[in-house]
Amino acid sequence: MPDAKQVKTALQGYIDGWKNADREAWLALFAKDAVLIDPVGAEPNTGLEAIAAFWDRIHELPMSYEPVVHRIVACGDEGLLVFKMISRPEGGNGGMTMEIVDTFTINDDGKITQLKAYWDNGCMGMLN
Repeated sequence: MPDAKQVKTALQGYIDGWKNADREAWLALFAKDAVLIDPVGAEPNTGLEAIAAFWDRIHELPMSYEPVVHRIVACGDEGLLVFKMISRPEGGNGGMTMEIVDTFTINDDGKITQLKAYWDNGCMGMLN
């Protein structure tokens, strides 16, 4: 079982990947057979190819993403990430915020095996 440091390192890497728009570093956090569900209730993205396609769909729009972490919690082989994602159009004004709670399961290699994102329309706000 991974220790708390491994869990927190994986979650911090997840945030850093978003902050730095680093697709390769972000994808490297996931196990080959990982499952990403964003949001819960949506069709799961299973395996690295599907998770890469998820990243690519989000980054098709010319937006910047700034995650603001409220809390990272590690319990056994699971982690909880509470954060706000601020997205803004590149070179423009406006944008939106989204309050998100993500849960993670981490394997012995420190890789994400499951990620579930919890958010709905009530979690979104507009920026001026």
